[in-house]
Amino acid sequence: MLNGIPLFSSLSELEKSTVALFAQERKINAGTVLFSENDDATAMYIVKSGKLKIYRDRSSGEVPLGFVQPGEIVGEMALFDTTAPKRRVASVKALEDTLLVVIVDYAIMELSRKHPLVYAKIQQVIKIRNEENIAKRQAGI
Repeated sequence: MLNGIPLFSSLSELEKSTVALFAQERKINAGTVLFSENDDATAMYIVKSGKLKIYRDRSSGEVPLGFVQPGEIVGEMALFDTTAPKRRVASVKALEDTLLVVIVDYAIMELSRKHPLVYAKIQQVIKIRNEENIAKRQAGI
């Protein structure tokens, strides 16, 4: 389930198998809202196939913030950033039929307790990706 997903590429096969125990696949149809701004953050999602749009709803309409392609993650920041409230800062919907790997918040906590080294590796990758995203936004990319 996790092969070919860059987030997990630094994990061994055994570590991937361990993470897979805490994950499930979910398919959503084009046009389906995965989550909305200000929703409680209860899971992170990895796109296996399809495409998602990140946006904010405003009175003037949707303000696009970006897109999530296969291999990319969405919804992880609220789950891994202990200083942030566990609320979504944007909305996400499927632009086409999309297959996701879903890891819910309680599974992430269980993974951190039972397999702290695997959790730490994933947390480090997410931290680096978030820093790269911040740098891109600051550079206007």
